[in-house]
Amino acid sequence: MKTTYLCAECLLRQACEACDHAFNDWEERYETIQWVIDKLQNSFHEAVPELLASEIHQMVKSASSTDPYKDLKAETNAVFRSLAEEVKPELHTFKDKVLATVLANAIEAAVPLETYADTMGYFAEPLADGLQQGFAIDEFDRFEARLQEAKNVLYLTDNCGEIALDALLIEAIADMGKTIVISPKEKPILNDATVDDVEELGLGQYGAIIPHTHDTIGLTMDVMTEGFMQVWDNSDLIIAKGIGYYQTLFGMRENIAFLLKAVCHPIARSLNVKKGENVILF
Repeated sequence: MKTTYLCAECLLRQACEACDHAFNDWEERYETIQWVIDKLQNSFHEAVPELLASEIHQMVKSASSTDPYKDLKAETNAVFRSLAEEVKPELHTFKDKVLATVLANAIEAAVPLETYADTMGYFAEPLADGLQQGFAIDEFDRFEARLQEAKNVLYLTDNCGEIALDALLIEAIADMGKTIVISPKEKPILNDATVDDVEELGLGQYGAIIPHTHDTIGLTMDVMTEGFMQVWDNSDLIIAKGIGYYQTLFGMRENIAFLLKAVCHPIARSLNVKKGENVILF
């Protein structure tokens, strides 16, 4: 997926928010935003938004020597770990568990902060409403059929917070007797889950934890970590959570199931759905 005109505002806003988290000094923020503006001027046309975002967030992290989203990740992990236990009895079918992980996909630091409050409140009470809403693109049957045939499953995680709901789906897949590799980032980038986050939530009990990239949003062949390529090649089914993988992996392989919420207008437009709707694309 290539940039749209709306991506310019989003990328610059992300940079400003990251700088607010990372720097106390206004001059350092100014210098960083100047770098971002120059980057957008030189690289915006025909770029993949998530790859541009990766460079921006890597630069802020490197310049500040901090993880700008450390506090947000800890907060959302704590909140959703508790909520996962609360909602688990309401997830009666395997499809319910798939949908619940997609509903949680709104915990995205790349979209406006109002989403956090909306999502936390959403899961605190009206989960049933979300389950009734279902999928705007619903290729669950194809996904389930492929899962039944698969022996080796690769699960590409997305953000902190939602990984607590991912755990319920991963547990269900493990109960089917599948061999699972859970694959987060190796190091922090945005609010994406890292190896440490996944281990802290106990997902290692369901399968091996192998990072797929160092600190890049989404995934491309040229950023895969050493040792991951064999996992990638040997996976019968790849479950890719979130818009980052949709933007960077769509069309690459026929065995990738994309689970995501259309959290922004360009993503929704590319899928021909409404902003905020749920998607399982296979």
